[in-house]
Amino acid sequence: MKYKVISGVIGAVVMSICTVQGAQPVVSPSCKGLDELRKMKVGFFVHYVWAGDYGHITVDKAGKPPVSFKELAKDFDAEGFAADLAAWQVEYVIFTAWHANINPLFPSKTMKKWGLGKHVCERDLLGDMIKAVKPYGIKVLLYTHPRDGHDLRGEDQVKTGWGPNDGKPDPDWPKFDFKKWNDFTNDLYGELVDRYGKDIVGLYLDEGSGRGDSHRVVDYPRLRQTIKSRNPDLVMIQNYYGTLYSCDIGDKEYCHSNEFKSRDGNAWPTWKWPVATCFASGFWTKQPVGTNTVVFSVEDMFRYTVLEAGANTAGGGLQWSSGPYPGGGWETGVDETMRKLGSYIKPIAASIKGVYASKAYLTPEGMTLGTIQWGVATDAADGTSTFLHVLKAPDGKTLKIGKAADGTIFTGASLLVSGKPLGFKADEAGYQITLPDDIAWDKLDTVIRLQK
Repeated sequence: MKYKVISGVIGAVVMSICTVQGAQPVVSPSCKGLDELRKMKVGFFVHYVWAGDYGHITVDKAGKPPVSFKELAKDFDAEGFAADLAAWQVEYVIFTAWHANINPLFPSKTMKKWGLGKHVCERDLLGDMIKAVKPYGIKVLLYTHPRDGHDLRGEDQVKTGWGPNDGKPDPDWPKFDFKKWNDFTNDLYGELVDRYGKDIVGLYLDEGSGRGDSHRVVDYPRLRQTIKSRNPDLVMIQNYYGTLYSCDIGDKEYCHSNEFKSRDGNAWPTWKWPVATCFASGFWTKQPVGTNTVVFSVEDMFRYTVLEAGANTAGGGLQWSSGPYPGGGWETGVDETMRKLGSYIKPIAASIKGVYASKAYLTPEGMTLGTIQWGVATDAADGTSTFLHVLKAPDGKTLKIGKAADGTIFTGASLLVSGKPLGFKADEAGYQITLPDDIAWDKLDTVIRLQK
């Protein structure tokens, strides 16, 4: 009964903070991490997990689980991982700090303090990963799970206040200790931010409940205070199932589900928030080498990355997702697909990396490659250029666009890749941009730089 009263109060506080517009999410006031995320459109989401007593998640190239937590951590190839992300043109990575069964990928003093010695990692895997990606300019957010007590087993649940759950659906059991669980959770988050807060952009907090009711077990205002008091510049991001609680921004998460059940890239909708979606078997390795796991066309992946960049006003763009094998490497098809994607991104990087969704030519949420009129636009972060991404070529050589929504006046146009000037005419309706006779529209994305 005590738990229900406390959780009700917490829930009321959280709802008053986070649902100012009813059920619709609200991006919080700016912080440095959120400002950085707004300019990033090419991300990658990685799960690399030891689940211990809960079961096995990450498997090796033979499709077998590692023999121990120590082996999984020891075999992570930080340098190879970083080099792959760079080759794929990734701007930022969301990487697992802990997931199923709460096995943090660093030598956690908190886990020892709470009597969870078998959950302690000998290697500072997170530190090695952060150090490895830094020379490539790749930013880091750490994935965390504030309600993952449901994956603990036996005495581990008792030690942390989660249970035991007596076989009842969480969180409806009488032995849950709200204060104890949140004491443990805040200790762990405090340690994480103390260790890595200055080297990362933010934290990803897994909702963990499709019901959107995690306030029943997590004291979100307290958790926000723990994180932000140590580093107010960290952005707090969360997969969205009805409320943000006390996080800054939501993330639309898919794994062959909902809109991303479709294999047709023309059907995938845009969001103002970032999108995380699996394109192979899942968020972590599931299949042995030799089984092709990629289910989407790389051309669809590229064009949707561009499309989402034009609508993604909150930042973060697109996080394609898969996990590495212990020892390095990826499921069959993952590296090949991402390298091809990177080869498409690289020539037009100035128009898709380090940019904002355009204020001159707006792309509403819910648009798809099948419903857009001609494409999307992005704005250079320094304000010097607007880039038109022509994803649906017009008949003939001339693209007609309206006037800029923000009142910007443009004076000319050129192709981004070659720099070749284009025919440019302003009229009462907007602008007419014409390709030279010897140039055709690119079948994937013709990028035009507009001059002010």
